[in-house]
Amino acid sequence: MLANLILIISSVFLNAIAQIFLKTGMTSLSPINFNGSILKTTQSIILNPYNLLGFISYGLSIIIWLWVLSKVDVSFAYPFQALGYILVTFLAWMLFNEEINMLKIIALTFISLGLIILALSARTP
Repeated sequence: MLANLILIISSVFLNAIAQIFLKTGMTSLSPINFNGSILKTTQSIILNPYNLLGFISYGLSIIIWLWVLSKVDVSFAYPFQALGYILVTFLAWMLFNEEINMLKIIALTFISLGLIILALSARTP
């Protein structure tokens, strides 16, 4: 069971990292404007190194997630996707100086408590 939990968390972590890479990639581009060449704009988005890392992170996340779904009940695994909210919020705060106010802290606390209870529920028969 611990191995499955590690795989679940790995998938969620890679998904969160993908969000951070994509945010970095899109922020590094000049404001997106589709008034010019849509092909050129799309190409610059796709070929941005940070976006590429985001795509790779998403791909690895999906591969791990498929493995998880082959081993674990989806009703157990899927709620752990909420861990991504926690990870992305803290990474955005650390890397992009995004605000974390008291209401967000309360919400993230409830999410954390729910995930702890869910993880403990797997141990009870």
